[in-house]
Parts: sequence; C-alpha cells; structure tokens
Amino acid sequence: MSLLVTQAINQALDEVLLSKDRSVCIGLGINDPKRIFNTTQNLVEKYGNTRVIEPPTSENALTGIAFGLCLRGYSVCLTHQRLDFSLLSFDQIINTISKWKFMFGEEKQELSCLIRMIVGRGWGQGPTHSQSYHSFLSSLPGLKVLYPFDSDSAYHSVKYGMNSGNPTVLIEHRWLHNSIGDLDKKTSKNKYISSLIKLAAGTSITIFTYGYMVPEAIKATEILKEYNISVDLFVAVDLSDFDLSPLLESLNKTNNITLIECYTLKCSIVNDISTKIITDKKTRLGIDSFNILALEQGHESTSFSKTKTRYNSYIEIVENTLRQLNKEQIYLKKSYYHDIPGEWFKGPF
Repeated sequence: MSLLVTQAINQALDEVLLSKDRSVCIGLGINDPKRIFNTTQNLVEKYGNTRVIEPPTSENALTGIAFGLCLRGYSVCLTHQRLDFSLLSFDQIINTISKWKFMFGEEKQELSCLIRMIVGRGWGQGPTHSQSYHSFLSSLPGLKVLYPFDSDSAYHSVKYGMNSGNPTVLIEHRWLHNSIGDLDKKTSKNKYISSLIKLAAGTSITIFTYGYMVPEAIKATEILKEYNISVDLFVAVDLSDFDLSPLLESLNKTNNITLIECYTLKCSIVNDISTKIITDKKTRLGIDSFNILALEQGHESTSFSKTKTRYNSYIEIVENTLRQLNKEQIYLKKSYYHDIPGEWFKGPF
C-alpha cells in the first residue's frame, strides 16, 4: 500500500481512535479546514469533538491536561503544528512527563502520551518556525523520541506512541509530508525502536543519517552506485536509544564514514555518535576518512539569497563522498528553488 506521509499518520490515528475508546487527539488546528496539514482529516466527523479536541491556546496547560488523561488510562495524541510552539510546554515535558515513572516508582504504569512536534525549514518558516530540539529531547531519560523518514516509519511511530505505555515525542518534518512510500502494516511494531535500519549495503563508505535527510541519502547512494561506489547506509528513527554496533562494524569494513545531521552540529545526534566512534579504540585506529554534513550554526533566515548554501541535499552528499574518497568530481545541477520541498508546498506555514 502506497501512501503519503500525511495519509499514513492520519490512518494510524484513525486506527487507534477506532480500536481504543479511551483515546483522544488534541491540538490547535486539529479541526480547522487544513486539519494540521491533512493529518487529522475526517477524524472529528467520525469520533466527535469530545475525542478530537480543538482547545484554547495554552500549550503548557494542554500538555498537562493531555498527560493527566494518560494518568487516568487514556491514550493521547497531542499535536503542536511547530516544535517551536511546544517550547512553552517544556516545563511539563521535562519536569513532569519524562520523570513521572522514575519519581513515583511506576515503571509498569501505562502512559501512552504521544506528542507530535512538526518541524519547518526554508521559505515561510523563519527563526521562530524552524527550530528543532530533538537532540536535547532525546537526551532526557524517560522520554522516547522518534523521527520517522517515510510513510511506514511515520505510521508505526504513531502506533507505537499511542500504544507503548511510554511518553513519546514524534518529530515530524514538514518537507516529508508529501513524500509517498509503501506502508507495511505487518511490520514488527518494534522495527524502528532501539535499532538502526540498514537501507543499503556496500563496501566503499559508511553513511549515517535520519529524518528528512534519509530520502536525500538514498538518492545519493543510487547516484554513487553508478560510479562504482557502494554505500553502507544506516538510518535511525528512535533517537533516544539505538544500538551503534552495526555502524561500528560497518566502519571497520569501509574505513570511511559520513554522518549527516538534520540540524546544526552543536549538541547534535551526530556529535554524540562521533564521540562513541572516537572512544572505540578498534574503530578509531582504522578510519581513513571522517566527514560530517550539518546546517551552519545560526538562526533560519526567510531570505532566498541568504539560504542558497544553507541546506544539504543528495548533491552535497555525492560531492562530499567523491572528495572524501579522492574520486573524480561530477557536476550535478542544483534546483533553483532550494527553499521549498516541491510545487505541492504552498506555505507559508
């Protein structure tokens, strides 16, 4: 079954609401005409406004209410149309939700609280609609942070968050919303949890990434294959906890690695991985080349001209890999419209 990412999220929410009477969805814009970029389409019509709730604007209070419902046995999905808006609720997330089971010795208590945080980038976003603090959130004990990259991982991330009994943050990138992919409902519910996913096998170089950079890495891998460069491509969905050993084993084979970050480098996911690679004596001694791609440190600009060189794509991955392996360079034409994901994107939000 092929679905857009937005359709996969919508289907997952629909199935949870249908299967669990004590489940609700809540969020600003959840019932407005755009239905949070179509991810909550037709839900209020099917389940009513007591289960698909359009609340007043009060993010911190909403998060407390959502978690309070979980404490009463409900499965709850709370959606913030931008991660930036969730910052107002970090008191609840950090001081209450992530610590609850630890503080009260309730490790077995079912707390299926899914908090969707949508991330923007490029035109129409600006410095207050593009911030992504997934790396920080993934460092909090007691909180699961998932960052899907396609329809299948988005669907199963939603299902996990609303059924696992663990507080979960879902980082959802706006640029992936209209990407289409296959959905396999028979996939193990824990396929994307605590493990790396290997999307390609090769011997020339090891590449790691996650989130919205995964499709770019896949495309780069296909281009590099035409030049006899084979890639061991690993991606993560669960940013809180994944076994790094397959990546280290791959690096011991290829001796070359590129880590691709979805945001800036400071305090990032790939910085954490870099530390683990450097402190692994066996791996450290065998590295021929080591490279990182990330956004430049700084706030997001709305200027078309100022962002021309800000973003990485499959082109930068290919070019950097060729340089890294001392291969002959090739010319790949860059898209003129670098700050929107496609013609479907009407923005500005």
